[in-house]
Amino acid sequence: MSSWGNAARVWAVIGSAALLVAGCGPSGSQPASERSSSSSAAIAPDVPTGYDPCTQIPQNVLNDFQLHSSIPSENSANGTKWEGCQWVRSNWYGIAIQVTNATIDMIRDQHYQDTQEFTIGNRRAISSRQAPDHPMQQCTVNVEIKGGTLEFFLTNPADDSVGGNKNSCDMAREIANRVVPPLPSSI
Repeated sequence: MSSWGNAARVWAVIGSAALLVAGCGPSGSQPASERSSSSSAAIAPDVPTGYDPCTQIPQNVLNDFQLHSSIPSENSANGTKWEGCQWVRSNWYGIAIQVTNATIDMIRDQHYQDTQEFTIGNRRAISSRQAPDHPMQQCTVNVEIKGGTLEFFLTNPADDSVGGNKNSCDMAREIANRVVPPLPSSI
């Protein structure tokens, strides 16, 4: 694939993440002040510290998933903040791995499509399909860390001949299952 195609995929991940940050989920049109008080009251003022996805994702994990072209990202909307990086697998999918002050409870309260709670190691986790226009092509997995969650936002284009038939939530969980277990309990 040409470098233009790879760049387009990176920008598709960035654009999709920006749409999610802007609140395109089912209750995303509500201002934060109108959401349930438990969600807005529990939010930390900033992203969790102590883990930088841009520099601390093990290189062997990036290699195993053939993730390249790290691009830093930082977004905020209605008091929720994200910081991290985005990667693209050549000719396949893109993933943003970011720390966020969004909590598992906040995400559950949004009632996104196909929300499922589970654990990774001893940490609570939740997956959801937050993009109503193409829910099967994207999945967000959030794993609890101190002060918020570590978020894995994966987009897997359906028209992709290699990865389009794979479940995006299964793919996001697979990557999260490799990144999260080695995290120290202090994070």
